[in-house]
Amino acid sequence: MIYEVVKYGVVGFSKNKFDKKSAYKLLDKIFQDIKDKHLNNIVEIVSGYTNSGIPKIAYELADKYGFKTVGFSAKQALNVASGIYPVSKVILKGERFGDESHDFIKYIDHLIRIGGGLQSRKEIEIFRNEVLNRGNDSVLIEYEVEWYG
Repeated sequence: MIYEVVKYGVVGFSKNKFDKKSAYKLLDKIFQDIKDKHLNNIVEIVSGYTNSGIPKIAYELADKYGFKTVGFSAKQALNVASGIYPVSKVILKGERFGDESHDFIKYIDHLIRIGGGLQSRKEIEIFRNEVLNRGNDSVLIEYEVEWYG
């Protein structure tokens, strides 16, 4: 049997000053829906490689659901205090956070945003312009969660 690989990007707060409980519940429900929808596919969860914030929650849930994990970031991720998450696959593009944004969007099929700051919102706009406007079946899922920073 040939399996299709479906890639879901996950962006949001990378610092831990947000309502993590709500974010976890939202992502858990989304990932359950993804698992139900893609029973015969390989699912990759692609996020910012760091071991904090939304990327960490996304990777932990990906592990729970048996999805592959992809760390997609700039080389700057190798020097963050929180460290990096032990993902299945690593893709590094550019030196500083944000350098990888266009390549990240080209890599994924769908995008999920849970909160987030300027970079997350910039990536949403790139996704809208470069992916959604093509008229394909890509999905954009967005939720806000409270920021405590």
